[in-house]
Order: sequence, then C-alpha cells, then structure tokens
Amino acid sequence: MNGLLKIFFLILFFQLTTETKHPEITRLHQPSFQEQTEEIIPHYINFNDTIHSDTLYEYLAKSGFPLMYSRRIPTEVCIDDECRPVNIDLYWNNTGRYLGYKLPEGEFLSKTKHKPFVAEEYDRLHTLLGDPLSALAHYSISELVKTKDTTKTGVDAVSTATIAAVMDYIVPGAVYTSYTLWHIVYGETKREIELRTSKKLNSEQVIKFLNTDALEDKVWVLNHFPKKMQISDALLTKLLKLVSGDDIYLAERALYVIRPEKLTKDVQLQLIQSFKNSGHLQKKLIADKLKEAPVLAPETMELLANELENLNALLVKNVLDLFQNQEVENMQVNNEVALLLKNDNRYIASHAFKFLESRQMLDKKISKQINKYQKRN
Repeated sequence: MNGLLKIFFLILFFQLTTETKHPEITRLHQPSFQEQTEEIIPHYINFNDTIHSDTLYEYLAKSGFPLMYSRRIPTEVCIDDECRPVNIDLYWNNTGRYLGYKLPEGEFLSKTKHKPFVAEEYDRLHTLLGDPLSALAHYSISELVKTKDTTKTGVDAVSTATIAAVMDYIVPGAVYTSYTLWHIVYGETKREIELRTSKKLNSEQVIKFLNTDALEDKVWVLNHFPKKMQISDALLTKLLKLVSGDDIYLAERALYVIRPEKLTKDVQLQLIQSFKNSGHLQKKLIADKLKEAPVLAPETMELLANELENLNALLVKNVLDLFQNQEVENMQVNNEVALLLKNDNRYIASHAFKFLESRQMLDKKISKQINKYQKRN
C-alpha cells in the first residue's frame, strides 16, 4: 500500500512540475502619442454587447488628454460541452484604432478541444484584429458556426464548422474567439472611445494627430474636427500644408474644416499657390472652397483669372462660377475671360460669353470681342 502511495505521489509531482506554464502574452502596437501615462480612469458603461464587462479604462497623459484605452474581456469559450473561461485585455488608440491585446500570466487562447494557441496564431489574431474591413463584419456568429448547446452565461457552445468565405479572417479552429474579439474591437467600445477623445480635442492636440505617421489617425481627427473649436494660426498653417500635399483625401478634409471666416486675403493667396501646383481635383476643391470666402480679395480674383487659359473646360466653369458667386467686377478679370471667347473649345467659349454678358465693367475692346463671338456663333 505504501508503495502504491509513493507511486501516486511521484506521478502527481511529475504532472505538476511538467504542467505547461503560460507567461503573459502581449501583442501591442505603440499608441499615436508616446507619452507617459499619469493616470488611469475607469468609466462604467453599458456597451450593449455579449460580454459581461462594463469598465473602460482611459489612460491619461499629464495634460489630461487620453493616450489610449483598454477593456478587460472576461468570456467563456465552449466547444463540444467543454467550457473554459478566458480573460483578455484589449487596447485601443485614443482614436479608437485597434492597438493590441494582452493575456495575463496563466491565461491562454485555445482552438478546438482547447488546444492552446502557438506564437504564430497569436500573431495571426493580432493581424486579423487590426483589419477594420474584415469580412467578419458581414456575418452573424450563427452563420459561421453550428450551435450545439447554450450555457447559462448565454455563450454558445460551438463546433468548428466554418464557412470558407471567412477562413482568411479567422484563426483556424478558433472561429468563435476570432469573431467575438473582432466585433468587440469594432463595436460600441470603439464608438465610445471616439466620442470621449473628440470631446477633448483642441488645436494643439489636432496638430499632434496630423504630425503622426499613422494615416488613419490623420483621417480620424479631420473627420471628428469639433465644429466650434478655435483654430489656431499654427493649426491653420498645418491644414494649408495638407491642402497642397499629395494625399487628395487629406486635402479635401483639410479644406472642409477651414471655416469661412478663416479665408482671409493671406489664406486665399496661399490657396491660389496650391491651386497653381495641384492636379485637377484639388483645383476644383480649392475653387469650391473659395466660394465660402466672405470677400474675395482682388489679388485672388486676378491670380485665378490668369490661370484660366491653362485650365480644362470643367475647371474654367468652376472658376467662372466662383466669380459669379462672388459677384466679381474686376477689369483685369474680364480681360482674361474675354480671351477665352476665341478658344477652340466651344464649351469654354460659351461659358466665357455667359459670364461677360452679365458684367457691367466692359470696355470697348471687350465689347468688340463679344460682338465677334456672337457673329461666329
């Protein structure tokens, strides 16, 4: 009997000492603002998702501006009647962009029959969660897996049956985990983060976002630009630089957030310089923006008029519409427009004629040019 006990304890000791240990697992990108966290604030929120966790942690810099957010996700994965609880911390940038995840020491993710993830699968999950355009957005969990049972916690017990359409968007054997985490990353938590950060935006913070390397953050801050936020001179300079840049979407967004009262003479002249050096679409965007100016400076009118001969028919119409909208009465402008009456493109010539026909400041030379045009047409 004593011998059997010794054998039992030897086996038990062997099992305990050889049991797989799971160190902390981290897959985490750096946040946009790499500053020291001074304070972590918990916010209790009803996220309206399937996870029993209502706390969003906000990581604040010394300035009080959020650096990133996190949420602990306690969930339970059940496969063929076998359930295992999992705690995983998800992290978001201050813009709501996915940053990564962390599994505390002793925690691990698993696949079918609770086989633990290997390092490559943790990497794959990290990559998949960073894709906001994942096909997982278009499916319900019931379409991806077969329901076998329902636990008291409301978490489906699932098999590994998966449709081929999403195989590139999941960790094989872990469809439920992949699906659930992706929908948490891009669900109500993301929207709550965006709302909280956007309420704290000021010119200084917007500039910091626009100076980051992450295009997504630049787009985000321009799309969440507070309507009543004071635009500093430094921010205005940064916006004008974007207008003259190569990224047409950023140029359009930057123009959109510049308010009419900021379209002073100096700003107009900078926009005209960008107009000269940009492509067709940016030229159109700038011409449309100048329609919002309270007053179009004479220098702006004349510089634009000088560009007319270099523009295609649609842009000529855009510029003439701008002049019409601003009720431009300028002799130099009229002279430049009159030159278009001889243009081989009848569309351009006809728009020049319509514009001049409604002007009052016409000298004899322009009147003769108009008469010649009418005789030809």
